Amino acid sequence: MLTYLTILLSLIIFFTVFFRRLNILKKGGEEKKAPPVQEDFEEVIQEKKVSKKDQQMINSLCEKAEQKLKVGNEDEALKLLIQALALDELNKEAQHKLAMLYMQKQMYSSAAALFRRLAEITDEAVHYSHLGLAYFHQQDLENAREAYQKAVDLDPSRPQRFVSLAQVYRALSQLEEADMVMRRAIKIDEENVDFLILLADIQKDMGNKKETIEILEKVLLIEKGNLDALSLLKEARKMEDVDNQV
Repeated sequence: MLTYLTILLSLIIFFTVFFRRLNILKKGGEEKKAPPVQEDFEEVIQEKKVSKKDQQMINSLCEKAEQKLKVGNEDEALKLLIQALALDELNKEAQHKLAMLYMQKQMYSSAAALFRRLAEITDEAVHYSHLGLAYFHQQDLENAREAYQKAVDLDPSRPQRFVSLAQVYRALSQLEEADMVMRRAIKIDEENVDFLILLADIQKDMGNKKETIEILEKVLLIEKGNLDALSLLKEARKMEDVDNQV
């Protein structure tokens, strides 16, 4: 009887351990079959090692593409850069050159896709700025605004980026924001005639005739005889005369 109970107990323990191990193996198998999350997948791509031979080939293809561009052969340059990216889709130099080439060829959607990826990889203001321009050419003004805003947040030292952002705000009919951003550009480059004329034009759109005239008179002190300033000043003074007659 004791022997029988011992055997029975041993069998119970054996099957308990067996099923526990089977369950663990089953779960382990399920975990192995589970697809990686997107973030892990992106990390794998970013950490992908490029062989020395492939890197040399990429550099050579980029140099050949640059030579083709110098002689105006854009189509051949395009093919060479695409070959370079086939070897390493995240190569920053090849992506940048190809994106700039797409801009030249007015292929703005393709340019935006590359600049967007470059911006995500590098988080550099220059790539967000180019992305904003690509969006602007597509009349995607909201995304252009966001891209230029990111560019000036990352690097507020370049006044031209504020000007570009102001032009987007103006296109969106957000004139107060355009005015505010233009003043930031002028604060960096106070005597830039082109910047001042654009600010005067924005003021005119806002109906601020006095401010428009004051800005244009400042322009003419810096650059006497500036035709754009004289033409805009003539318009502003006519508008002021109309107001005085009312």
